[in-house]
Amino acid sequence: MQIWMHVVLFGVTGLAIYLGIYHGVPWLLRRNVPLLVAFFLFLWLPVMPLLPLSLYLYATVEGGQLSLAEVAQRFRLTPIQGREWLWVGAAVLVTALADELLQPIGKALARHRLFAPPSWLPAPFNPLAELRLPPVDFMGARLKGNWALLLAFIPLHLLAMFSEEMMWRGYLLPLQIEALGGWAWVFNGLLWAWLVHAVLKWHLIGMLPGMLAAPLVAQYTQSTTASLIAHVVPNAMLWVLLLLGVLGVRAQGSEPDERTA
Repeated sequence: MQIWMHVVLFGVTGLAIYLGIYHGVPWLLRRNVPLLVAFFLFLWLPVMPLLPLSLYLYATVEGGQLSLAEVAQRFRLTPIQGREWLWVGAAVLVTALADELLQPIGKALARHRLFAPPSWLPAPFNPLAELRLPPVDFMGARLKGNWALLLAFIPLHLLAMFSEEMMWRGYLLPLQIEALGGWAWVFNGLLWAWLVHAVLKWHLIGMLPGMLAAPLVAQYTQSTTASLIAHVVPNAMLWVLLLLGVLGVRAQGSEPDERTA
């Protein structure tokens, strides 16, 4: 596969997400579709096909065998061993710290019209919206006691991240290493950040360290499992927040919520 086709794969996915969030979501909201459904439909729908597409390309373009052993070897779904865990931990730490420390840049960009998030987008995705901790609602859905939301959200979120890793790091990164050598992780990370995640345009600086850390650790350890962990763990903090909201945990000293008392 020629390198320009890699750019197309990243770009088409990012364009689908961008158009879906900025045009598809408002269209569904006008038809009374809940924000939670509309937002994640257009956020995840473009990335879910990456898993079967990566397997299809492997089987047709490369003539690979779709056995568990062959797929695991080609897509580098190998266990993390020894000091490789230090690289994974460092990638997780860099992602979390950069997201926190670079928040002021994201907020500054979000105030400019060119980088502004949609007016309907709430926290935690909108940096200009107040994030209540622990959250009472999430994307318009009440959280307290809403186990169905949590039990549906986590597997779907995991599937979306696994689908991305199978394509970006499992299938494409080894090809990029062959073509670009030691700098393949930079190419992979920039495309992932600035094409696939162009929809988060106010976060293009803040997310860049994390978007580079995942392909770097995948390339260094030669393991897509490593980048998957580096991808999942920082995102799992959202699951923790949702769990606190579902349990109805209140911050110390906060007033009880009259709607749930």
